[in-house]
Amino acid sequence: MTNEMISAKMELKELVDVFSNLADIKDANGQGELFLSDGVLEFQMGFDGEIQNIVGREALVQAFAATINPCKSVYHINGQHTVKLSDDLTEAEGTAYCQATLVNEVDGRDVITTNYVRYADLYVKEDCKWYIKRRRTTFLISDKHVLNS
Repeated sequence: MTNEMISAKMELKELVDVFSNLADIKDANGQGELFLSDGVLEFQMGFDGEIQNIVGREALVQAFAATINPCKSVYHINGQHTVKLSDDLTEAEGTAYCQATLVNEVDGRDVITTNYVRYADLYVKEDCKWYIKRRRTTFLISDKHVLNS
């Protein structure tokens, strides 16, 4: 593995981690900037679930904001991340795992939703910077319950 390949993989891991960090501080605009202007978010419940699409940075920012802004608390922790780079190091495919936890108030009670997520990503490097071109978010497990005080 060359130094350029190692650097690219580190940059892509950083991209994935920054996306989660921005969610935790409810920065939907910052999350949107990590996607190409025509980026795509696909999401589904389980591998057999119907795939829904959100296309374009503006629509992505609105979707991210609608998810994270109402939350009292947001917490992401990323796990393994594997990447396959193109020969010219301008495109890549990646798989990442994440535990995303959201706390919302429902009928005066805090409800915690923990999602165990698999991301299947396509990345593109433009102007010396990596972007997400397409992210398929598959919710593998989702657990929702009243948070114990």
